[in-house]
Amino acid sequence: MSRIRSHLSYANVTASLALFVALGGTSYAVSQLPRNSVGSKQVRTGAIGASEVRTGAVRSRDIGNRSVALRDISPGARRSLRGQQGPTGPQGPAGSGVASLSALVLSGGNFARSQGTASRVADHANSGIYRVDFNRDVSSCYAAATLNGNASGQIAAETSTTPGEANGVYVYTRDTAGTLSDRAFHLIVSC
Repeated sequence: MSRIRSHLSYANVTASLALFVALGGTSYAVSQLPRNSVGSKQVRTGAIGASEVRTGAVRSRDIGNRSVALRDISPGARRSLRGQQGPTGPQGPAGSGVASLSALVLSGGNFARSQGTASRVADHANSGIYRVDFNRDVSSCYAAATLNGNASGQIAAETSTTPGEANGVYVYTRDTAGTLSDRAFHLIVSC
């Protein structure tokens, strides 16, 4: 007994007491907590990594739909999901590529910039009504227009259905009350 007392120090006693408390707490948790009682509320974010999850522990049914983003999938897995490239399709007729015609039209009808227009100014005889003529037939194309900048109001664009105006697109600009009113706009025609 005197031999044991000679080796006792404050540090040895404190270390032994700490070990006893730690083991006692773990033993209590193992014996008192019910099975599967630790869930997502008890686990801190990022506390469990790949090294703590055994292979095959997480299955498809355990993952919520749309909860895995593309950035969560490894580059190798992404490459394996790509199919083989199919055969090249037939060559279309000459000039059948998608054409993008455009214009930024100022409220007075002048173009700030344009691509594929027949002139440098829109036909603008009436307030809020513009006709932009392009250098080709756009009657079977799609036209889309937006008001320029922070302008408020309404806008509509349509390709011309008038005989002899197959190259024209009509744009109608209105104020917030719906009255035809001059507004600057962007116009894109896709064929």
